[in-house]
Amino acid sequence: MREIDAATAADYLRDARRVSPGTAVHVCELAGGVSNLVLRVEVAGEPPIVLKQGRERLRVAMDWRARLDRVWTESATMRVLGAMPEGTVPRLLFEDRPNYLFAMTCAPEDAVTWKSRLMAGRVEPDIAGRLGTILGTIHAEAPRHPALHTTLADASLFDELRVDPYYRTIAHRHPDLAPHIDDLIASMNRPDEERTLVLGDFSPKNILVHSGGLILLDFECAHAGDPTFDLGFFLTHLLLKSIRAASADPSGAAGYIKLTREFWDAYLERRNLAPGPRTELVRRAIRHTAACCLARVDGKSPVEYLDAQGQTRARSFARAALEAGPGTWDDLMTMLGTAPNR
Repeated sequence: MREIDAATAADYLRDARRVSPGTAVHVCELAGGVSNLVLRVEVAGEPPIVLKQGRERLRVAMDWRARLDRVWTESATMRVLGAMPEGTVPRLLFEDRPNYLFAMTCAPEDAVTWKSRLMAGRVEPDIAGRLGTILGTIHAEAPRHPALHTTLADASLFDELRVDPYYRTIAHRHPDLAPHIDDLIASMNRPDEERTLVLGDFSPKNILVHSGGLILLDFECAHAGDPTFDLGFFLTHLLLKSIRAASADPSGAAGYIKLTREFWDAYLERRNLAPGPRTELVRRAIRHTAACCLARVDGKSPVEYLDAQGQTRARSFARAALEAGPGTWDDLMTMLGTAPNR
């Protein structure tokens, strides 16, 4: 494999005859990812593009490796999501299979991650609601796509990148919770559960906000599976930011909790779920939320923004929720409000 970086990408493009000799090319590395190299490429006279190339070792403190071919899971998912409204996901431009690399369209100049806005204290319920509708649309419509029965039927990458470093790691570190976590892992593989496209990394850092709308990114964990993982994974990020905000001001958490409710209302409305299935879906999503919260403190990829007090509170909350198994989102929020800080 020919590895590229910001210094060598221009030569790569010229050698691949995707840029004419002598044409000016400017390349910079984009920040934020831990699993791949992502470069923004400006070719004179053309719209900017993004190159993404797989890397075996993920950029986290612990040793964490994954297969290079996960980039093809991502490009396959982008094709599935191409039926979404124009601009919701980048458009795939080309693939270079021998070099585990693909190119896609670049986001508008004013695009920023939703995570950066949340971390700056910007609480935007309309964005949470729109994301609930988007994820609800994906979960409702994706089962009809043939790729879920072929390319995306393989969940082994999801196991490598999520189940093992998140769930099995916390089961090892919290052995008293292992039966709950093992049952949660098993529940995702039960043949009687709903199967649809699970993105596996639906989080604020992978959502770009710009003046024209929202763009989703990063789909290498995508597979045909249990949609409640996406719900728990996403909602975890909002709850952990509420814990961070509460560390500075106890009243600061309320806005982030409101985001979770806006998201839920929009998601459930888009799914048009009957009361029975809705109850079970919420219950499973709550279990994933608790497990993901614990994983983002004690798993292989902890969030960087919680101080020691916030980590303790998140851990106490997640452990209590996994043990109690609350049945409603209101019950879970009550547990969050009473979680100890130390």
